[in-house]
Amino acid sequence: MTLRTLDELAALCGGAVEGDGSCEIAGPAGLDDAGPGQISFLAQQGYAEKLASTKASAVVVTRDLEVDRDDLHLVRCDDPEIAFTEIVLAYAPQIPPLAEGIDPTAVVDPTAELAEGVRVGPQATIGAGARIGAGVTVHAGVRVGPLCVVGEGSCLHPNVVLYPSTVLGARCVVHAGSVLGSDGLGFRNEGGRWIKTPQVGNVVLEDDVEVGANVAIDCARFGSTVVGEGTKLDNLVHLAHNVRTGQNCLILAQVGIAGSSTLGSHVILAGQVGVAGHLNIGDGARVAAQSGLAKDVPAGMEMFGSPAGPSREKLKKLFGAERAGEEVSKLKKELRRLREEVRALAEGAPSEGDDGDGAQAGA
Repeated sequence: MTLRTLDELAALCGGAVEGDGSCEIAGPAGLDDAGPGQISFLAQQGYAEKLASTKASAVVVTRDLEVDRDDLHLVRCDDPEIAFTEIVLAYAPQIPPLAEGIDPTAVVDPTAELAEGVRVGPQATIGAGARIGAGVTVHAGVRVGPLCVVGEGSCLHPNVVLYPSTVLGARCVVHAGSVLGSDGLGFRNEGGRWIKTPQVGNVVLEDDVEVGANVAIDCARFGSTVVGEGTKLDNLVHLAHNVRTGQNCLILAQVGIAGSSTLGSHVILAGQVGVAGHLNIGDGARVAAQSGLAKDVPAGMEMFGSPAGPSREKLKKLFGAERAGEEVSKLKKELRRLREEVRALAEGAPSEGDDGDGAQAGA
């Protein structure tokens, strides 16, 4: 275990220590979980009350936050989240890099071109005519198909599969188990049988794209399925044939985008969003989790629900329905109460000839 002083950590992240800079820190933790000898951070003011109860020795905070605890050391900085990331990296285990060169168990076609500094791990395969850029890392079990291009500085994690003619730009990262370039779902019905429509296009990732684990990106029917520069895909995302995204999109877990739909730049699709085929989603649009898109989305629009609509309208209807449901529930309770009162009155009402005191008239 590596111990670092607060002064050392502050120097790493550009912060200023308030307290004892010689205090030794064993590692990072969340505010709820941290104990003595650990450091945490506060990035959102909504969690400020946790500062009163945290057992951390130190917390990274903004420069102007008021903290009413004399026993808590602080590292003040402009952006606690960015600063804490630097601190976390300082404690991250140092994993030995893959050795430069080609592992003896790897299979590289003689016609493939490998630039300087390429690392190819055990049992990886690089097909005929593939071109691998400088500094690329190809981990164990990766399959790079014929005529693929992998741009400089990219990294393919274990068991990634690049189908033939897949193209990756510079500094792309593809995590374990992802498949790029498999056939899109193209079939036509003839006499009750599904006949395959050939899928002859490819997949193109532009520069600085990151693809999570177990992602499937289908090749185009013809042309290219394109993921725009700087776009990040979370785990378990599926992009169907001929999908195109703009730059710097964020596509979260379990999103599915049907064929030929197009995303503008800076689009955010939250977890489990479903997008129908042949739709256009404008620049900067945001779609809330588990929403289903069945029509085009204008630029900058926030969408919610299934079928999705403008978030504000959908939320108004949702909360309106909830309030109506509450009123109906109250009315049902009131109706039950009135029924019980009527029943009680009926059971206690004097019968014919009763004077109301239980005595028979004329007795």
